[in-house]
Amino acid sequence: MSQDARAQGGAAAELEQLRERMAVIKQEAAAEVDRKWGSPFRSPALFDLKVKARLSGNEEYRSLQARVQEAEADRAAE
Repeated sequence: MSQDARAQGGAAAELEQLRERMAVIKQEAAAEVDRKWGSPFRSPALFDLKVKARLSGNEEYRSLQARVQEAEADRAAE
């Protein structure tokens, strides 16, 4: 296997790990929103909006999101 192929495989594995961590954070945010929901009105769209708002305030999630975007841009440039 060439070095380029190994590097691409390593980059793909790292990208997958980043996405998995983002999914965990999103799941935790959704559980928190669900637990703290105070309003009797609840639609899937409103729930998603509250989760996205929670994620926008999460520094780790935003950092991971930026790293994923950079990695995807690097892979597209290759």
